[in-house]
Amino acid sequence: MQKLGRIYIKYDLRTILQYGLVILAILQCNTVFFREYGTAHKKIVIILFIITLLALFGVSIVESVKRKINLKPLLVFLLAFIGLLITFLTISYIRRQYSIISVSAMFIPFFLVPSIYIDGYNGQIDEIMQKYKNTVVILAILSLIFWGLASIGLHPSGTKVVNWGSINSVSSYYSLHYIAQGKISFLGISNVIRNTGLFVEAPMYSYVLSTALLVSMFVGKGTENGFSWKTWVLMITIMTTTSSTGVIILILAVFLKLAILNDRVHFSIKLLLCILLIPVLVLLILHVINEKVDMNWYSSSSIRLNDFIAGYAAWKIHPWFGNGFDNYNVLTNNMDYRRIITNYNTGFSTGFMEILAYGGILGGMYYLLPSIFLFFKNKKLFVFSLIIFLLFVFTLVNGVYIYYIFISYFWAVLFIKTNERGN
Repeated sequence: MQKLGRIYIKYDLRTILQYGLVILAILQCNTVFFREYGTAHKKIVIILFIITLLALFGVSIVESVKRKINLKPLLVFLLAFIGLLITFLTISYIRRQYSIISVSAMFIPFFLVPSIYIDGYNGQIDEIMQKYKNTVVILAILSLIFWGLASIGLHPSGTKVVNWGSINSVSSYYSLHYIAQGKISFLGISNVIRNTGLFVEAPMYSYVLSTALLVSMFVGKGTENGFSWKTWVLMITIMTTTSSTGVIILILAVFLKLAILNDRVHFSIKLLLCILLIPVLVLLILHVINEKVDMNWYSSSSIRLNDFIAGYAAWKIHPWFGNGFDNYNVLTNNMDYRRIITNYNTGFSTGFMEILAYGGILGGMYYLLPSIFLFFKNKKLFVFSLIIFLLFVFTLVNGVYIYYIFISYFWAVLFIKTNERGN
């Protein structure tokens, strides 16, 4: 630690690695950089993420040994986690062979939890969550500036070609912002440019913004006292994506924070707020959904509904162990036949239904168990984890590294004692 007047600069390798991991995870969440056609960006991001994760794991273990931190709870978790995961994946592989790469993200908690464990031992278990939130807030401010300029007619500086469903070109503003999806009517306003930030589509940007918003509202000290400026920035940016999922999550999170989790409000007031606000909440959500619903079979809403139907039908074939990872045929075989014969939008949109189809109930429990256990540990974090899981249900993020960073955090919270967490 070097002292400069009253300012202390701490050269902390784990902090640098955590920021690096967060940035790489965001890049991997289907940004234009990650999906740019004809480049090796995808491989570079994945390789750098693996290197950073392994380095963070190694540094964390070395630090914990040097400081003589009690590693027993950590070792018990790691052995149980890796033992159960390998057993399940081995049984799945014997039943139907698949590429190990397709399930590699599921191992992230094994390597990341030790770093969060040390943060918890220092009374700062929320550190990686705060780093994620701060990084996304910077991206949100940047995107709001360029989205505003684009809305008043600033011409793009160029284009990028991406491989996302098909080969497409997207408008670029100096590689700092992209207009990937054009204009849309939203909440009665026509010709609204969708804010896609650095991403290939608004729903992926909305996912990143929504998860950061949840961190800002439910994680860390000071979340009990209203909404910070960072929370407001994230809320506004979510609205500019015009993502129905993002808007619904925003409405739901605000309601839960004000009416359910507000400890300064008496129970009778909470009950009254619920009676008054739940109908408003339902009406708002129905209005957002109604704007997006289109009865045509090829519409976005119809395709998403058909994904749930196809996933459910595929899951029923082998409900406990699923039909095998990477078995996309089991999903397409249960889709609306018109999507197949026209080759129109055969992509899948729901992460949880895909996992149920691939890994069955046991595979689904990998993602659901942390929320179940948090119900008995921490009310606020239970709500936080439940909304994160809800996003997983309505967004295809099975292979998105960000989601596994959250799962790692939830597991670390569960087995670190209250006095070790410093709160």
